[in-house]
Amino acid sequence: MKALILSGGKSSRMGQDKASLVISGSSLLDQISALLKPLVSEVFLSVAHDDQQEYPMTPIADLEPQPGPLGGLQAAFAEDANATWFLVAVDLPRLKTEDLRALIDQHDPSKDATCFLNPLDQHPEPLCAIYSPSAAVKLESFLNENQRCARRFLATLNRRECRTLDPQTLLNLNRPEQLVELEALNQCGSNKKEVTVEYFAKLSQEAQTHCETLQTTAATLTGLWEEVRLKHGFTLDFSHIKPAINNEFAQWTSPLESGQLIAFMPPFAGG
Repeated sequence: MKALILSGGKSSRMGQDKASLVISGSSLLDQISALLKPLVSEVFLSVAHDDQQEYPMTPIADLEPQPGPLGGLQAAFAEDANATWFLVAVDLPRLKTEDLRALIDQHDPSKDATCFLNPLDQHPEPLCAIYSPSAAVKLESFLNENQRCARRFLATLNRRECRTLDPQTLLNLNRPEQLVELEALNQCGSNKKEVTVEYFAKLSQEAQTHCETLQTTAATLTGLWEEVRLKHGFTLDFSHIKPAINNEFAQWTSPLESGQLIAFMPPFAGG
């Protein structure tokens, strides 16, 4: 088994290259690489087809411009069609060794893929998954039909599905507010707090409650939102939500304290 880290490139929402983001003194790329190295024979880095930079690990360049995440897997199979490839996105800062080991332990070589189910929507997660050599031919056929969606491709495969040990394992790092949450957790630890959360409009309908009291280890409003989004399966991203603390609008990076009244408000009809 070999591993391929998808470097992610420049994120318009994050505003910079995710692989180089530093959390707790090391970059995301270094952290993901360190998790994978003890588990596989070799770790490679997926890069753009014209990327000439030097990297601390062997790069595998895409075969064509802007092919999407599946382009990395395509290039990996072109590098070694007989290998089993563990594909991991670099922007999964909550991954732990036990998560990756659990997926490897449950890998079924007779299947095209072994993957986690995303806790948010219960769909197969393609960017932290193991692809057997049998997936290579199916991938070429999929790409030849001008299809590029990694989730749709994984859904076509004969696969084994697993569940993560922690619901937050597969949370992507997409926005600066999420980076603030991770940095706050690393500095202060996961301290438990009791807060009361109010939901309005569509959120209240999806949660099937208007108000609940929760124990949370989140450091900021962003972390709390991710917890309740996973708990209730909210369909809206936090960019569409207005948060408030103690009846006053607040920033997503606002720190949480025990006893606070938190409100999450989606867009209301009429404005």
